[in-house]
Amino acid sequence: MADVLEFALANIARVDIVTEEDTPVTYTLIDMANEANIEAYVSEGAENILRVKNTIKAMNKLEDIVLGYDITLSAVTMQPEVLALVDGGTWDDLSEKYSAPPVGSPVNRKAFTLKVYTEDKDVNGETKGYVCFSFLHCKGRPVNYNVQDGEFFSESLQARSRPAAGESPVEFENMEALPA
Repeated sequence: MADVLEFALANIARVDIVTEEDTPVTYTLIDMANEANIEAYVSEGAENILRVKNTIKAMNKLEDIVLGYDITLSAVTMQPEVLALVDGGTWDDLSEKYSAPPVGSPVNRKAFTLKVYTEDKDVNGETKGYVCFSFLHCKGRPVNYNVQDGEFFSESLQARSRPAAGESPVEFENMEALPA
């Protein structure tokens, strides 16, 4: 019997958002995202069953195919530069003003790679390493805000990862330490 490699993953240690442009910009989010919801975007297959009266004669079966992932990061602090990248608006450092994309116009959002780092925990509760999940060719979606009296502001950052043909929709790698 072969030993099975296993990871006890917990927490979001860090999130890197790396723009996919000639001179990439990396936004490193530490202690910012408290939840990452990652759902497969699937082209569902079908089962065509050949039935004659009370007997199944054959089945033509098409498998589900993953086309990418829909990702939602729940953020507990606002970082305007990241908000602008995901939402598609602009952040002006000088005036410290954010402007969302104009209503009724197409939005040209920048593509980015999203990397979510989780902790690999030991039996004593210590972190023994990290696992980094990478999602290619993400494009942001309009941002949802949550403002409640007596509560801290939170935002929901949504992105769609849609790799090209032949690319993996998700990769993960085990690492001893977070990148510098």
